[in-house]
Parts: sequence; C-alpha cells; structure tokens
Amino acid sequence: MPPISPQAKTRILRGDNRAEYGKESIAQVLDSSFLCHVGFTVNGEARVIPTAYVRVDDAVYLHGHLKNQMMNALLDGQTASICVTLLDGLVLARSGFKHSVNFRSVTLFGKAEKVADDEKEDLLDILVDYMVPGRASQIRPPTPQELNATLVLRIPIDEAAAKIRTGPPLDKEPDYETDVWAGVINLETHIAEVENCPDLKEGIELPEHIDSYLSQKKIFV
Repeated sequence: MPPISPQAKTRILRGDNRAEYGKESIAQVLDSSFLCHVGFTVNGEARVIPTAYVRVDDAVYLHGHLKNQMMNALLDGQTASICVTLLDGLVLARSGFKHSVNFRSVTLFGKAEKVADDEKEDLLDILVDYMVPGRASQIRPPTPQELNATLVLRIPIDEAAAKIRTGPPLDKEPDYETDVWAGVINLETHIAEVENCPDLKEGIELPEHIDSYLSQKKIFV
C-alpha cells in the first residue's frame, strides 16, 4: 500500500523521525480509537469539537444532527482538520526538559461530503458496531424521522500523517550518570464495570455481545 505523499500541512518538521505517512500506519492509529477532535471555523472563528467517528476504507465518517453547527460548517466547503491521539505512556527523564509522552496520533485534512440517504443507515450501524461489536443487530432500527434528522459526512483520508513516539527517555549524555530514576509509566484504557440503566425492564439479562466486549478487558490497543 503506497504511502500518502506529505503536503505542506501534513509534513512533520519537528520530530520528523517519528513521522509515518504509510496508509497502514495511519489506519492502525485511526482504528485504535473512536473519538476524534474536529477543527473547523464558524464566521472566521476557530472551533474544536470532540466527536465519535469510524474509518471505512479510505475515509472517516462523522455523524450529527441536521442542525448541528459543526456538521453544517463542514458542508460549506472549508477544509476540516481532524486529530486522533492515543496516550500510551508518561516518559520520565532525568531532567524536566527531557520529559515526554509515548503516543500515537493522526492528523488529517479534508473536505466533507454528505453521505446519500440510501447509505446512511448502514454507516450508522457500522459506527455502532465499531464501538461495541454486535450491538447494531440488538437495538431497534432508526425511525424515518431519526434518519431524516441525522447527517453523515465522509472525509477522505488523502491528506494525512501519523506521528508516533515509543521507547525510553532520551536524556542528555551526562545525565545518564546521575542518580535520578528514569523510565516510562505505561498507560492503558481499561473497561470498567457495567451499570444497568435505572429504567431497565426487569428480567433483562446482560446480552452476549456486551459480555464478549467485557472479556476484552481493554478498549482497543
């Protein structure tokens, strides 16, 4: 799979040794989360909003209400900036200057395209199943009114870059001889306990797809 050629906006200059332009590397980071931050403008003013997403092939999909300010702003032809970041560890060096974090991130730029009505329901199901596999088939389907009130946007992944840091602290050479502890505190996002909805109908047991999800212990990797 050929890499995405870096453009002016996506070429990483600072820490370019951590840059990844391969489509597989970019997809791997995107597929390790379902929460992104979307940068856009409204009347010339910047906005950044967290929202759920799903990657399907070479595009990222977002959804929102028909009157959602972000969704409508993205349809005015502006270029959106989308960022996904996963924090993997606190890198504790022998000096404050060299402290860092291990992370994986992707930043992509693109113009949003409105998804056709006949594709919308399938993509919403994909988004639900992406968050918890098997969920979409267990819930009631959306009503025509709900579908009409929902926008789904497609943003192609054709201008993007990943930046990844792994490994131990990189101290200045003389500092390796000091008596200061240094290392990495690794971080993971774990699945916690399940809470039943307080209005759950009596007698409804935990469904198999939720039980299977809990057995993973971790949310993505």
